[in-house]
Amino acid sequence: MFSRQIPQSLFQPVTPHRLSLAHSRLLGFSIANTFHGFDPKAKAYLLISSLPGSKSKVEILRLEIWLRHAELINPQTAIQRTYFHTKLSAGSGTRKINFRVDTFPEGNFNKSFLMTMRDWHQVVARIPNPNAGQEHYTVASEVATMDYVRDRLEIPVPRVLAYNTCASTNLVGAEYIIMEKCPGIELGRIWPDIRTKQKVEIARQIAGFHGRLSKTHFPYYGSLYYKMDIPDAVSAAIDDTFCVGPTTSRAWFDNKRAEVEIPCGPWKTAEDVMVAVCQREVACLNTFPRFPRDHFLKILPYVHPGNDAYMASILWHSDLHSENIFVDENNSTQITGIIDWQGTCLNPTYLQVRHPSFIEYEGPILPAFQVPKLPPDLEELELNAKQAARDLYNAQLLWGLYEISVNRGAPDLLRAIRYLDTLPCQLLGLIGATFDDSEPYVQMLLTRCPEPENWAQLTKANRDGDSIPQCPLHYSEEQVARFKKDVDKWEYDVDLKSRALEQIGAPTGWNGIISHAEYDEVRRRLERVKQRFLDEMSNSPEERKQWEKAWPFKDGV
Repeated sequence: MFSRQIPQSLFQPVTPHRLSLAHSRLLGFSIANTFHGFDPKAKAYLLISSLPGSKSKVEILRLEIWLRHAELINPQTAIQRTYFHTKLSAGSGTRKINFRVDTFPEGNFNKSFLMTMRDWHQVVARIPNPNAGQEHYTVASEVATMDYVRDRLEIPVPRVLAYNTCASTNLVGAEYIIMEKCPGIELGRIWPDIRTKQKVEIARQIAGFHGRLSKTHFPYYGSLYYKMDIPDAVSAAIDDTFCVGPTTSRAWFDNKRAEVEIPCGPWKTAEDVMVAVCQREVACLNTFPRFPRDHFLKILPYVHPGNDAYMASILWHSDLHSENIFVDENNSTQITGIIDWQGTCLNPTYLQVRHPSFIEYEGPILPAFQVPKLPPDLEELELNAKQAARDLYNAQLLWGLYEISVNRGAPDLLRAIRYLDTLPCQLLGLIGATFDDSEPYVQMLLTRCPEPENWAQLTKANRDGDSIPQCPLHYSEEQVARFKKDVDKWEYDVDLKSRALEQIGAPTGWNGIISHAEYDEVRRRLERVKQRFLDEMSNSPEERKQWEKAWPFKDGV
């Protein structure tokens, strides 16, 4: 099922008054190839409508697309800007025109295009990659979430003009969303250059948006949808327009999790969510070749928070970095839009809230509401040390002022953020990553739970005034020693990867994607780092083969 579909009859020259969406410029976007294989000659069709008074006529454009993207896992594809040379069919006549489409920087989960009309009106068209999430549900939920946040919460989000979630029946051959181009520029383009006072104002606005999100509670957990987009059997209505259905959080689909059959919601309680998360991780560990750990389920009733504010079902943008925030080009303190709501879900507050990533920094986090201070010997420091001290001061100041703004508008939200630092919440948050690579660390944390001091802390944090129940977990000294050895190996592997990325000059979590301009240099750097790594780690030709097989960054030729 899908909505805002362009009727088949509209793919003929028509007059504007026949269009079902009178105020949309780009009503249909049709690509005969899904781009899943990065076909360099995919065909595309665009239906362009005109606003009242526009010089554009309703026409169908046939586009031949030369699409390539820069990615080290497939170095055959390496271009960021694409021009579409089109043939315009209008009535019985055909004439050639140039119709410009720019590709946005390649994302992990979508192909995005900026389309510029002949009258300079611009829209954004986006097609999900196969790894974006569950078919139909991912796009349907993103559209409903964007509309809800924009219209109900009055948070600036691009308006969705058209979308289709049924790739098998539309002319595109793929799901798509067409939305307004977000006005302004990315915050990341100006963030290093603007003054601290301006940064504080931006953080204050984000704190206000977070307050609205945290105060909007839903009766179920999962993801948000339009009622018309998903069947009643898998959804729970919240009003006449919206409902809660299966979660689209990538945590339920990444790293082979989509291959295990576990219900994805909706859920009625926060504890139901955590039980499902545990069942998901255990199912993955049982399905794939790893040793299962289900001990967390035994202590979940004791460590789960009893505070309703922590368990409330809320929306949250989990990737609020400076490239997803747009500001006015002439007034850098005015936020004009927030993009990338794909995969947004309704989760318990303690699994959602966090500081926005654009104010995160390297260095000590001060206690709540403590005013940062510059070192007393600032003027005696060397130039680089002096600048580092000022940068840390400004970062701590921004972090603290964000929390002050949150506390003024939504004190429960700040308390939930503070709860993140407790041992129970750390366990609750880590359990969802057990199958990824943190199983040894989670298991080691669990072995510490039976210790009287730790168990008292775990239960007291959630049940003040109640007697402390007996811990249901028990471990022998041999088990603890084995788990400790696993953690040591895990930490060693993490350190190896971190050092390799540092030598490459790549950020933590880098997935291999690089710009076309940097491709050759990064490829040479990768080869040097790889050979150095193999030389250091290998004691024999056989070991070298094994390490080379494990090397994560390979040519896709």
